[in-house]
Amino acid sequence: MNQVKKASLLMILSAFFFSIMQIAVKFTASTVPVSELVFMRNFVMLLAAGFVAIKNKKPLYKDKKNLPLILGRGIFGMFGVYLYFIGTKYLPSAEASVLQKSSPFFVFIFSYFAMKEPITRLDMIALIIAFAGVLFITKPSASGFNKYAVLALLSGVFAAAAYTCIGMLKGKEESHTIMLSFAIVTCLCMLPLMIRDFKVPNTKEILGLIVIGICGMLGQYFLTYAYMYAPAGRVSIFNYTSVLFTSIIGYFAFGDIIDLYSGIGIILIFIGAYIAYINKNRDLE
Repeated sequence: MNQVKKASLLMILSAFFFSIMQIAVKFTASTVPVSELVFMRNFVMLLAAGFVAIKNKKPLYKDKKNLPLILGRGIFGMFGVYLYFIGTKYLPSAEASVLQKSSPFFVFIFSYFAMKEPITRLDMIALIIAFAGVLFITKPSASGFNKYAVLALLSGVFAAAAYTCIGMLKGKEESHTIMLSFAIVTCLCMLPLMIRDFKVPNTKEILGLIVIGICGMLGQYFLTYAYMYAPAGRVSIFNYTSVLFTSIIGYFAFGDIIDLYSGIGIILIFIGAYIAYINKNRDLE
């Protein structure tokens, strides 16, 4: 199996585990505070990444100059997950997933300003099509937007900011540093909120929390290694398979139904993602 195929498989595995995590969030969020779910999502990753770093005697970071970006990755990632979980609680699973997956389009914009990466004509076309899709899902009207759809979209914005920080840290810091920054910042910030709103979970809720933690960690693990085996432009499109997974599971688990406008929006975002994917792969050839 060549590197690109291996990376594609890892990306699909990542999407699958993130989809299971999202369904567990939707199942558990009706009775357990979101801060508790977000804490558990990153606490398991903190234990796993921390264990690997200690076992291999890895430093927490290499260079103090990178600390602002390391901290930024953690803060932006935390807000991204928190808003994503709120969106998941109130929206059909597929809508929350695809809005969060709008992050690559915002990466174009942030990378242009932060790293002077050019935005091509095809990138602009992809952005416009994806933005049209976002409008169909958020359903603007005279009374405003669907606020939970907007929060899910903002989760994609914060995720994009986190990914931009990761891009700027590439070659400067190791993967365990990036994962630990995300886990440590999230757990420290969520801890006070979790203590304030803490709910002692019952057996079903404990199971949901465990699934969130384990699947969140596995999704992050496979995602990280997918990008290690191949450039993001080669495999990022496969991350959108999570929308398919969550649509199917959400329908059978919760009876989630996608209305006509949201369906059109999801298709438009997929088209935009595919155009961006084709453009990036053309650049890599």
